[in-house]
Amino acid sequence: MSKNRRSPLLFLALAQVFGAAFALASPALAQETLTPGSFKAFAADGMEARVSDFSGQTVPRYASLRYGEVNGRAGPSPDYPVRWTYERAGLPVVVIRESKDWRMIRDPMGDEVWINQSQLAAKRTAITTQVGVIYREPRTDAVKIARFGAGAVVSLGDCGQVWCRVEGDGRKGWVEKADLWGADTLRAAPGNR
Repeated sequence: MSKNRRSPLLFLALAQVFGAAFALASPALAQETLTPGSFKAFAADGMEARVSDFSGQTVPRYASLRYGEVNGRAGPSPDYPVRWTYERAGLPVVVIRESKDWRMIRDPMGDEVWINQSQLAAKRTAITTQVGVIYREPRTDAVKIARFGAGAVVSLGDCGQVWCRVEGDGRKGWVEKADLWGADTLRAAPGNR
């Protein structure tokens, strides 16, 4: 595990354990921004996603980690070494390639590993990229329901152009789409047609 991976993921783990993702204490203690990896590998507008022969689902697509401990491997088999162990149930990921029982995923930091299909859930989640607010209605002058720090995982509902319906830590409301990783429309990756 590289040192540059430890810091953001340590924050995510601590946020989950101590509840720092939702700033019930001073918002000044929360991390201000999370800089997720980019989707530069995805093609330009106009390229269509393909339907996988293995799952019958589109690739790329969003998914989430099913369990609190998931091993990401260097290749599509348990014979390959573990490159990363994720410790965050619900973490949003992008499925970018498939084999019979394995899915290559890209995590919010941009790393790509293979995960057994049984470790993934179809449930849509998103991760907050900066400190923000959950509003009762999709507008900034609405009642504020909760504050969150960067790295909060929320269940994702319907999204419009600017707002997404979310649920996190028992609170339901609206978050600006720009504050979420995992809410944007995906484009097909080159070579994945």
